[in-house]
Amino acid sequence: MIKKFSMEKCKPIATPIGHGIQLSKDDGASKVDKNSYKSMVGSLMFFTNIRPDIQYVISLVSRFIADPFELHLQATKRII
Repeated sequence: MIKKFSMEKCKPIATPIGHGIQLSKDDGASKVDKNSYKSMVGSLMFFTNIRPDIQYVISLVSRFIADPFELHLQATKRII
């Protein structure tokens, strides 16, 4: 999945979401491509069966599939 989304040079992080991060429907940031965001979230949903520890944060980012913003994409990339 890391290769699929061209994230080979990213550093690993121990937590799937930062402390105190509030994801909202309209955060004023720029919008991102819906199709690539859906693909990322869909790929992550597959992992809920084998990684139940990240199930909650995947459900958080999946709420914004219809209208994703840059903050939502950053949160999704952090999970990956």
